[in-house]
Amino acid sequence: MSAPLVLVVNPENSKTANINTVADLVAAAKAAPGALAYGSGGNGNLAHLAMELLSERAGVKMIHVPYRGGAASEVGILAQEVLAVFDPLSAVPLVKAGKLRALAVSSAERLPALPDVPTVAEAGYPGFDISFWVGFFMPKATPAPTLEMLHREIVAAANDPLLRERLETQGIVSVLSSADYAAKIAKEIKELAEVVAAANIKAE
Repeated sequence: MSAPLVLVVNPENSKTANINTVADLVAAAKAAPGALAYGSGGNGNLAHLAMELLSERAGVKMIHVPYRGGAASEVGILAQEVLAVFDPLSAVPLVKAGKLRALAVSSAERLPALPDVPTVAEAGYPGFDISFWVGFFMPKATPAPTLEMLHREIVAAANDPLLRERLETQGIVSVLSSADYAAKIAKEIKELAEVVAAANIKAE
């Protein structure tokens, strides 16, 4: 199960009142290089990496304001301290209440809870796919028959309508083969390592 981030702005902030799409945000950043501030839950946080990846793809430079956790960055954008945030799914009720405006979601698929909000990939950045996710791992030496049995049972559970309905309230349910899961992890490690290096991000 993966939980995408939601790229949001504050519609009540005069500086972002007319920003309705990712293209609008990129245009604003290009119009004022190095002046647009965005928040995240901390240095090296996934929201930080997501915005740096978007900035790199879009060819813009924005100012990073690290907060102490995602909730604090959410307070920051509501208080108009920053102009944009890749928010966790806690932003969904605020978006639906009109307190925040969603520009895009960070996953490859649209979020069921916000079906009208495009993905970043749909907004012009193909291949963009960053989410918090949880999955199943086993020790490397686990026998193949055991792995196959566990995979079969996990797939069956994930396809149970009741369980799937409950999980989808928390994100997007994906049933991947072991090979596809390994490929996803390898892709993310490579992609995010490149973002860390390009933006010179250091853990704190």
